[in-house]
Amino acid sequence: MASDIQRKNGMPVGNTVQIASAESITILNMPEGKSVDQLIHELKEDSDEMIRSAAATALGRIKSEKSIDHLIQALNDKHVYVRHGAAWALGEIKSEKAISALYRAALADNDKLARGIAAEALWKIQRDLQTSTC
Repeated sequence: MASDIQRKNGMPVGNTVQIASAESITILNMPEGKSVDQLIHELKEDSDEMIRSAAATALGRIKSEKSIDHLIQALNDKHVYVRHGAAWALGEIKSEKAISALYRAALADNDKLARGIAAEALWKIQRDLQTSTC
């Protein structure tokens, strides 16, 4: 099935990863050695907000430390689904580097769900920090 979808959308057939999110299920081509870079590129450059959101979610699922700065920037995306995905991903990666940006998002995002996702991500990071210091 994945190869049929890839062919229909002009994507090369190869290794794939299925990303399931609350918004949709997206199949992304993940060429070896380029997967994180490709996802970061999609997060930053794709004109489709659902692709950017799926890329953020994928980066969180694979816990890409390389993507943290890009996900922090995505917390300011004009599209709410991208902000949701970025906040969720940062909570999965659990980097201290994201705390201040998530704190700002949890307090100031104009979308209630985005604020909640950012707050949950902060909780995950703080829980992880407490567990690792015990």
